[in-house]
Order: sequence, then C-alpha cells, then structure tokens
Amino acid sequence: MNTIVSSPLQRLPVRVLLIGLGRMGQLHLKCLSGLTSVDLAGVVDTDAGRAGAANGLRFSSDPADFAGEFDAAIIAVPADNHAEVALPLLARGVNCLVEKPLALSSGEIGKMIAAARAGGAVLAVGQVERFNPQIENCTARLGRQAGDIRVERLSQGSGAPGEADVISDLMIHDLDWIIRHEGSTDCAIDLLETRGPVDRLEYVRCRLDFGPRRYDLSAGHGEDCRKRTVQISAADGVAEDYDLLDFMCGKRLDPLTRQAQAFVDACHGGETELATASDALAVYHLIERIRALGDPVLEPAERFA
Repeated sequence: MNTIVSSPLQRLPVRVLLIGLGRMGQLHLKCLSGLTSVDLAGVVDTDAGRAGAANGLRFSSDPADFAGEFDAAIIAVPADNHAEVALPLLARGVNCLVEKPLALSSGEIGKMIAAARAGGAVLAVGQVERFNPQIENCTARLGRQAGDIRVERLSQGSGAPGEADVISDLMIHDLDWIIRHEGSTDCAIDLLETRGPVDRLEYVRCRLDFGPRRYDLSAGHGEDCRKRTVQISAADGVAEDYDLLDFMCGKRLDPLTRQAQAFVDACHGGETELATASDALAVYHLIERIRALGDPVLEPAERFA
C-alpha cells in the first residue's frame, strides 16, 4: 500500500463540514484541525450539548444551515442514520466520507451509490485500518504464501448506539483488509463461537478459509482488555505478531489523519487507498454470511489460548 502524505501541489483547502460530534466525530475534528489542506466550515450535531466540543467552530443541528459553505462532509453519526444524512448531500455533489459501516442494509448502500453517481460526488468509507502501518506490514509479510492468520479485536466498551452488532462495529475492520488482500470474498466460513442475542452479538469468533490462507477472527465487546493483534504463521515457518495499537511505526501521521488527507486528495480527483462504497458492499455481504450462521446462536466453545 502507498503512504498517504500531503500533496506538494498548490491547492485550495477543501471546505469540510463535520457531521456528528460523538466519540469518533471528536477524533475526526482533532485530525481535521491539524491539516492545512482542510478549511473546517463547521460542525453539525443534533445534541446541542456538544456545542462546547466544537473548538469554537460554528455549530448547528442542521447541515442546511451551511448551504453553499462546504464542498465535502465527514459523516460520523450513528450508522442507522448514515444514509439519511448522506443521501441529500451526495445528490447535490457533496463529497462524503462516511464512517463504517457505510449503512446497515444493502438497499441503503445501493441508494447511496446511486446518489453519488447522480451527483458526481466522491463516496468513501471510514475504514481507517487501511492506513495503519501495521496492517500494511501484515499484508506485505503474508503476500501470497500460505499461512494461518489469527486476529483478535477486543473492546472494553459496548457497541455504539445505532450499530448492528460486534461484527459491523469491530470485525468489519479486519474483513475489509482481508477482502482487499485476497481480492475476493470467495471463502468457506465456519462460525466457531458467539455470545449475545442474534440481533446484537457481543462476541464472535469465526474462520475464513481462502484455501492457502486461513483467517481465525475474534471480535468482542465488553472484554477485560482492549486488544488489536494479528499473528501470522506463514508457510516459510516464521511466525510474527503485530500489535495494531502500535500504529505510528515511524510514520509522520496517525492513521485517521492519513485517511483524512486521502479524502482531501480524492476530493481533488487523486487516486487514494480509501475504501469505496463497492468495497463496503462486499464487506456487507460477507458480514451477512457470517451472521446467517449464527441463527440459532451457537453454544459457546472454549476460547483459544
């Protein structure tokens, strides 16, 4: 993968409106505030109590209050509102970076794709792990050789409101980079363990078998610790561990800032590593295949050491 860096070309800053000032919105705000390639038009959130977190920027509950003042938007509202917020913007040609998951149904994703095409807008998805150097190191190390890959993505917190379950909130990160590395969703799936109701899974462990490479994935909410690791046991006999939380690895910019700059570059017509709506649709279909195996919910199996 290529490293995203600020372009040396003389370009006008992209006027960006941040929509949603929850946890992820505040992280986006911090990153955007540090980019000279961005002119922050303001912040939108339906919770007026968050105005104080807008760092003095103009604040409103309605994007329409900024009409004509922005060319692009980063949408970090709950996932069940993504399509509702993005559709009118895309139709007007506003470039949008929407937090993952892009939407909670294939129908909504399809409508967003159609709106972006009709409006001539960029539609990107916030799959920030694409810009994590450790993921870049993992995929470079693995290459096309055979191997077993174990991924653990655990969170101490619960799922965010508006998210479907732990698959679309946490495991989605790994499904994206795995599909991208494999170039396909053609794999056998085994669901090994689940915890929680079918419509709100809290823990999932599954195995994706692509033939030469097998991925053992775990994702959990409400765990004892926060963990983001990849372990590769490759055919060459060398095993390596990667801590995804050690995401600087000598890079000048953190992954979220790299993603923000990639979005700016895309707004200027450049090619980037951003996840597209088509990528999101492929991930969505794989998520649905995994979910379908969990009805009824499996009895918990012994977790691997």
